[in-house]
Parts: sequence; structure tokens; C-alpha cells
Amino acid sequence: MERDKPLLLLVDGHSLAFRSFYAFAKGGEGGLSTKDGVPTSVTYGFLKALLDNCKGLGPQGVVIAFDTAEPTFRHEADAAYKAHREEAPEHFFADLANLQAILRDCLDLPLSMAPGYEADDVLGTLANRAAGEGWRVRILSGDRDLFQLVDDARDIAVLYMGGGPYAKNSGPTVIRRAQVIEKLGVPPEGVVDLKALTGDSSDNIPGVKGVGPKTALTLLKAHGDLDGIYAALDQQKGALKTKLETDRENAFRSRMLAEILVQIPLPEEPRLALGRVDSQGLGARLTELELFSLVKQTEGFARLFSSEPPEPAAATSAAAEPAAELATGESPAPESAAPEPAAEGGLPELRPQLVTTPETLAALIERLMGCTDPLAPVALDTETTSLNPFKAELVGIGLCWGEGLADLAYVPIGHHSPPAPDLLSAPPPAPEQLPLDAVLLALGPWLASAAHPKALQNAKYDRLILLRHGLPLAGVVMDTLLADYLRDANAKHGLEAMAAREFGLQPTTYGDLVAKGQSFADVPVAAAALYCAMDVHLTRRLGAVLRGQLAAMGPQLPLLLQQVELPLEPVLAQMEATGIRIDVPYLKELAEELSTTLARLEQEAQAAAGVDFNLASPKQLGELLFDTLGLDRKKSRRTKTGWSTDAAVLEKLEDDHPVVKLVLEHRTLSKLLSTYVEALPALVEPETGRVHTDFNQAVTATGRLSSSNPNLQNIPIRTEFSRRIRKAFLPQEGWQMISADYSQIELRILTHLSGEPVLVQAYNDGDDVHALTARLLLDTDTVTPEERRLGKTINFGVIYGMGAQRLARETGMGQARAKEFLSLYKQRYPKVFLFLELQERLALSRGYVETILGRRRPFQFDPGGLGRLLGRDPLEIDLEVARRGGMEAQQLRAAANAPIQGSSADIIKLAMVGLQRALSEAGLPARLLLQVHDELVLEAAPEALEEVRELTRRTMEQAVRLLVPLVVDTGVGPNWMEAK
Repeated sequence: MERDKPLLLLVDGHSLAFRSFYAFAKGGEGGLSTKDGVPTSVTYGFLKALLDNCKGLGPQGVVIAFDTAEPTFRHEADAAYKAHREEAPEHFFADLANLQAILRDCLDLPLSMAPGYEADDVLGTLANRAAGEGWRVRILSGDRDLFQLVDDARDIAVLYMGGGPYAKNSGPTVIRRAQVIEKLGVPPEGVVDLKALTGDSSDNIPGVKGVGPKTALTLLKAHGDLDGIYAALDQQKGALKTKLETDRENAFRSRMLAEILVQIPLPEEPRLALGRVDSQGLGARLTELELFSLVKQTEGFARLFSSEPPEPAAATSAAAEPAAELATGESPAPESAAPEPAAEGGLPELRPQLVTTPETLAALIERLMGCTDPLAPVALDTETTSLNPFKAELVGIGLCWGEGLADLAYVPIGHHSPPAPDLLSAPPPAPEQLPLDAVLLALGPWLASAAHPKALQNAKYDRLILLRHGLPLAGVVMDTLLADYLRDANAKHGLEAMAAREFGLQPTTYGDLVAKGQSFADVPVAAAALYCAMDVHLTRRLGAVLRGQLAAMGPQLPLLLQQVELPLEPVLAQMEATGIRIDVPYLKELAEELSTTLARLEQEAQAAAGVDFNLASPKQLGELLFDTLGLDRKKSRRTKTGWSTDAAVLEKLEDDHPVVKLVLEHRTLSKLLSTYVEALPALVEPETGRVHTDFNQAVTATGRLSSSNPNLQNIPIRTEFSRRIRKAFLPQEGWQMISADYSQIELRILTHLSGEPVLVQAYNDGDDVHALTARLLLDTDTVTPEERRLGKTINFGVIYGMGAQRLARETGMGQARAKEFLSLYKQRYPKVFLFLELQERLALSRGYVETILGRRRPFQFDPGGLGRLLGRDPLEIDLEVARRGGMEAQQLRAAANAPIQGSSADIIKLAMVGLQRALSEAGLPARLLLQVHDELVLEAAPEALEEVRELTRRTMEQAVRLLVPLVVDTGVGPNWMEAK
């Protein structure tokens, strides 16, 4: 942080005023007042908190934002917004008026309000403006909504008053990015999306009904933001999908209501710098209000809120004043600031060696070549200019080979020369550093040596950086990101989070070091060396800790790390580096065709309806269907904005009027156009002509891979147009695409784990399991294709905890009939249900369930609810009592399914590792491109096509040995669509 920049304190006036009011008045008449009955709770509490906080901060500017009495744009957008809030009593407003007069007239502090907007929007706008003008910004508030304004790079933080303002030790907490993530589970930019899902009862923000914080965080972790969640809605299942579909409109409206604006028009731009306190007027006004304890501190108010430097006597008085009651964790004012210690928060004072000459580089290589102990690997980290490895330039390399504070080195390579202080001065000398080629040539043999063990945090990124420079990376025996993911998939796996958790340390963040608009190349070498040294020092320490933690959890997790996750990482890196070719001209043609089709559908829908209406407006559509056309209102429900027209409602109405089918088709194609057809060409890397997705190895709770930038795992295949999108994915020119897909892998895994003899025999005999289920349930020897589909629906539905209501909805049968079918299924396959129920009991009693290979998925239940069962004998748990509505019921269903999904993930990961090894050993001209659910996609040269296809099938089918055979379906074609 740049401590020489002035500090601006922005105060959430209404938040602090209400906190003061309720702290003393309890919302009634019993608060502070003068002998004549003039209320003073707000004035006293507000001024005391402001004074105490500013003693610790010493701001050079203070602005206080208040709400106006007028409705805001949010009230106009949603009449229910904050509608349930009771009006504050009259004595609150009388007290507030006195306070505002003192702030404005006596302390000369600007009060900022904007008609039509809330104080939060004023604070956001002022913070944005001030940061752009070079201020450090602190926002004093008790409102978590303001966490979305936190920006480490611009030095905007919130001073959060989380407890009662006058309770003992209730000082505000400094909220930066790390604390936002710690408290809410999302970074600042994710706060609005979290609230869009969970809602906020205090503001009457609806969110998605039935989605709590845990589910919301899981969704955001998997899909990034609200748009990503709804773009991937097809991959959701069951009740959650229904909730999301039902409340889609509420979710996006909630996001709009929750988002703080940062560029609103202010009636007048307030002065940011301090003014001049009217000490005499302040003393008189405080005396009039009988606030005598504050009268004694008039001099303190004058010193803190006057722009002129304090007189020596005032400085002496300041030193004699008691310490501030509200500790903020911020440094004091620059005038009285003590020199910052060399190490903050208990951080070790590392002494990295700067490698800037051929002699020191040679000495470093000699030392590294002597490190061969796999239990004491050398920690390695690269510093670059971008998070995108295909655009990043290498700036420096950090290494740590021992426990000593000097067992570290930093090799600067690409640091920029510092700018000249002014136009007339000579530029400072360029930083001393070695040429890139010389460093890579020297380090290359050690980096490529499997005999020299290495530890990294997120090795895939560093591997991609080195690959861009032609350097292979071998010998990675520890990746702290992956090890921590195996330890607890639900935890935060960033280096800072792990350092705080394991060592209680808070290292310098990237945002602390790199100014907005700059890159790591602009950081001075000395500062970069300390930053990178801390990263590798912590990586090495964490590697040892995590190795011990995994070993203490049993023998399977260390094996899973060494045999699956670590070997998979270079496979994924190679797939990302390879990318996949995109047929941009084809997508352009498809976009034109889709646009024409959408226009036609819009005309046909309006003709069918007999009126013009906006197909994208749920409100207009609802009025059309249920008011104008008079369709069955029992198939919908009323929302705050009108009749619901989500997908579930429209599907019920599909046969009731021709317009409904047209609207459904229009929605589907519109989503395909915007999400895939128009978006994919923009993601093609110009240098390669390919899309290079990120394969996320440590994100999902189940162990499955996910992908992002772009998300290629959610490209739908159910409609003709959606299948045609896959036609845009091409192999290398002249090559062919191969698709290899596990057949019914989750049902086969369930059969193996449950040991259900009927299913085991059926799979081993090559029987059609879906037809078998239909025969057993219908008590017949032959089944029709429709009856087989019923068997398939039940077979796969059971894996995901399908109940009678969902079965009835998906098959069209009555609920009583559906309940009867599920009861029959339980009788026919009793071991399946015994296994699923056991997993629920294990989740409750142990707090986790396991896959075939021992991967754990942890579950946390409310200690006052199902969490009370932790530690019990699983067989003693009454599941009928434990099962109940809401979040915990979803968790229990997830626990039953987790060993199945997780085992599927483990198996395809093993297959990928084995296949990459087999392709390399055979020297075949083929490359892995994608992993999508249970499918692998490759490209291969024509002369090796059949050999690669057979090798792929054999490797996937032999990845593990189960009680039943694994079966893989393969296809070949000129593109992904035709390879199916």
C-alpha cells in the first residue's frame, strides 16, 4: 500500500446513525436526551464513533453520505423493495437533523446525498472518484453490501462495524479482498451475484427461493457468476434446476437491486479534503445538547477535522489522549506514523539471494542440482505479466530449497526500467538482471529433470508459462493447490488462504504490490524478490504440512495425489496449450441463419397471438398468455411482477396454444446464439487460431473437471441447432476427430458400489439394463421403446435422489403411480437403496463420503440440526428423522450421489493419464483436446486413426477393474458433431 497517498474516510451516514439510535434508544423512547426531552442518541453515538475512528486513521478527507427521503430507482423498479421496513420514529429524525447541522456547520464535513439513489450509491461513486484521483479510501459502515466496493488494487477498503458499536472490543474490522472471501465465500465482485441467489430479507430482495448461501457458493464456484450459472442451467438437475428456472427473473432483478452504482450524478461534487472546524460553535452546540463528555473533546475534533497542521500544543494533547476505543487495524496518520516493521503479521524476514550475474546463476544451478530428496523438494514459482499464460511474459523466477530464511533466490528477467521522476531528469538506471535466454538455457536441464523434485502452487500455470518458452517441466512431486483440494474440496486453496489457515500469516497480496493498470514487470526488483520469496517459502512449508495431513487421513489420498491428480496436471496443461480449432466462418453463417430463424419465429409468434409483444419480456408474455389468451392460470403462479413464464410453466402450456411452442423455440435459439455462436469466435487466440479453455482441476466438490474461458462442458446437444454448434469444433487440418464416451458409467459404478446382484449379472451378461428395469417394474417379458425410456428415467433418476413428484413430472404419470414404481424399484434392487442410504448416514456420522479411489467429499451440517449426528454409529441414525426439507435434504441427496459422481471423475482422470502416456510411448500422431463429462475428444492423423481409436477405447475400458465391465462408445468424423 502507498502510505504517502492521502486517506479519505467515507462514512455510511444512515448506517452509523441507525446503529447509534438502536444502541441507546433500543428503537423506542428510552434513549439519551436532554433534560427538556431533546433526543441525543444519534448525535452522541455518531460523533463519538466518528471521533474514535479518526483518531486511529488520521484521514486527510471525510465525506458523509446519507439517504434522501425520496423513493429511489430501486423502489420504482420493484415496489416491494424495502417495503416491509417500518418508518423510524419522529425523534430519530429530530436527532438526525441536529447531527447533520453539527457535521455541516461546525465540523465543516461535506454531506452528500443524491435524489433517486441511496447512500450506498453515493459512497460507491465517491470511492470510485477518489481512488481515481489518488486517494486511499476507507468506508465506515455496518452494511455488508458495501463489501462489493472493496478493491485492493485501488486501495479501497471497508471498516466494518460488525458488532454493536459500543459493546466492549467491538471496533470495526478492516475488510479487504481476503476478508470479503473469508466472510462471504466470494470476492468483492461476487457479492452481488451471491445476493442475487440468496436474496436479502432485510431489503425484501427475493433471490431464488430455496437457495441458501451454501448452494449459492457452490454454484458460483462452479460457474463464476449469475450469468454463468444460467448459461449452464442445463447441467443442473432436480429441485435446484427447478428453483433456478422458476426464479430466473427474480435472480436477475435481485442482482439489479443489490448492485451498488459507482457513477451516479451527484447534485454537487463534495469537497474531499478537510475544511476548518468551528471549535467555538461546536462547543456551544454540544453544550446545548448536554453532551458534556464530547464538549471536553472539542480540541480533538478540531485537530482531526481541520485541514491546517496542528499546533505543537495540540500535538502534545493528542499524544496524551487515551487510545482509540474502536481499533481499525489501519496505520495512524502519516504525521505520527512510526516506521513500518520489516515483517508484518508475524511474517518471517526472508533474505532472498538476487541472481543477476552469470556467476550467481551458475552457483544457483549447482545448488539446485544437489537437491534430490523427494520429501524436500525445491519450491518453484514464476512471476509474469498476465494471468493468461498464452499472453503472459516471464518477469522472474523464485526458488526455495531449504528452511533457512536465506535459502531462497529470485532471478529477475523481465522487469521494466523505472520511469524518470520528471521530463528534465535523466531516467534511472535499468534494473540489473540477466538476459531471458541465458536464464532459460541454464535452468532448462534442472527444470526438465525428473530426478530433481519440485513443489509448486498451481503447477499447471507455471508449466504453461515454461512451455511457451520451449521448456518442459518434470519432477513435480507436490502441488499445494491439488493437495489441499484433496484434503478438503470445499476449502479455499489459494496460497494466502492456506498460509492464514495453517500458519496464521497474511502475506503481501498481488494487489498490494502491483498498481492498477500496471503489471508485475513494473514492480521494483527488490520488492518483487521479497514477494516471490514469500510465495516459494510458503509453498515449500505448506507442501510438508499437506503431505502429513493427507497421510494422517489414510493411505488412499496420498496415492490419489501421486497417481491421479499430479500426473493429470501436465496432461491438462498440454490440452490447454493445444487448444481446439474453431470454424469461425461456419459460426458466422450459423449466426446469420439463427438470426433469420429468430426473426421468423418472432413474426410467427406475434401472428399466432394476434398482437405484437416482446418475446423477451416475461411480463408481457405472462399478460398475453393468461390475460389476453386466457390460458390455464393453474399451470403458472403469480410473481411480484406478474405471471411466471419460466421454462417449467411454458412446457406445461406447450399443447394449449401454438404461440407457446414458438416462444420456447425462440428462447432456446436465442440462448444458443448469444452464449455460443456469437461468443466463441471472440475467444479464438489469434496466434493459434484455436480456443484454449482452462481446465479447472481443483474447483468442483465432486472431483469432476470443469472448464472456463470458455466453458466447453455445457454445449448442449438436445436440439438440431445445438448439435450443429459442435460442428464448429475441428481437428487439425487434414486430421479427423475422435469421440470416446463411457456408456452408462454412473449406473455401472452404482452397480459396483452397491453389489446389487441383478444388475451385476445383467451387465456381465450384456443385457439391456434399462429394458431389464422396465420388465421388472411392469412385470412383462417384452417392453416397448417408450417403456424402456421409463426404465432409463428411473435408473438414472435414482442416482440423483429422484422422488415420486419428479418422476411423475418427467414421465407424465400420476404421482401415486410414480410412488408405486419407486417402491417396486426398491423391492427389485434393494442393495442399491441400502448403499445410497448408507452414504447419507456416513455423511452425517463422519462428515464425508468416499469414492472408489478414496477421494473424500466433505459435508458440513448445522450443529444445531443434522450436525448433532456427527460421531454417531451410522447404522443407528434414523434417516426418516434426519431427512427434512431445505438445504440439508439437498446435502443428503448430494452425499448419496457423491461416491458415484466422484468415482466417475476419478476413472476418466485415470483414463486420461493412461491414454496420454500410451499415445506418447507409441509415438502416435494424435492429441487429447477435450474432456466433457464422461467423454474424451481427440484429433488424430488419418494414417493412425483406427489405431488411436482402438487404443483410446481399450485404455478407457481398462482404467479400473469393477464388478461389471466398462464400455466405451467411439466415433470418428471431420468435426465434433459428426464424430458422435
